[in-house]
Amino acid sequence: MTEARYESKTVKVLRGTEGRSITKWEKDGWELVDQATGTARSTLTFRKAKRPVPVRALAIGGASVVAVAAIVTGGVLLFGGGDGSEEQASSPSAVTTGNPTTAPSATTAASSTPPSATTDAAEGTDGSTAPVTDTTVDVLLDRLNSAGLGGIAVGDRFRVTGQLFESDAWGVGATGEYSVYFEAAGGADDLLVFVNESDAAGWVNGTVVTMVLESVEVTINGETTDGWLRAQMVQTVAE
Repeated sequence: MTEARYESKTVKVLRGTEGRSITKWEKDGWELVDQATGTARSTLTFRKAKRPVPVRALAIGGASVVAVAAIVTGGVLLFGGGDGSEEQASSPSAVTTGNPTTAPSATTAASSTPPSATTDAAEGTDGSTAPVTDTTVDVLLDRLNSAGLGGIAVGDRFRVTGQLFESDAWGVGATGEYSVYFEAAGGADDLLVFVNESDAAGWVNGTVVTMVLESVEVTINGETTDGWLRAQMVQTVAE
């Protein structure tokens, strides 16, 4: 009998909201295996059995590899023999156009820039500026929950556009700041962010907002933790 294999997921949630998060992930097939509660935030660890690969699929895959290897080997024997003159004759000669010393154009250089990096900056709570990285709500949440996916340092700034939901849970919490939730993972999870309560006036479930978020530290009952997000700029896209 094949031993069951599992994939795991770690989720960090605001203390007091564990039940809601557990219910969400269990509906999606995840099983809670560990819960660690801190002063401000709880860490939930889930697991889900991986779907086994059918034996027939493995057999077909293995046969395909063997077939491809045989074709490659046959090609080498057919065209790669002799003293190598055939290979040299079939190799295209280099063609030089223009001035070979000319530097790459600005368009070419720009195309190599990672799409996630931006060239603008936003002013932080301390008055300093730092580059703003364009990302998505789901990717940002994954990075907050898993240091292995890149992690986030205090002061990092991100621009996201997403849909707000769970308005019944918005308000001033243990941190003393007003918070709202972005919908994440298709509604299976959420991303908490701090905003000015006045900015949230008129927002409802389904409101689409663009925010520049800064990673900050928060102190609750004498314990300081990082990984919190505070809005530096908000813009309502659609209500």
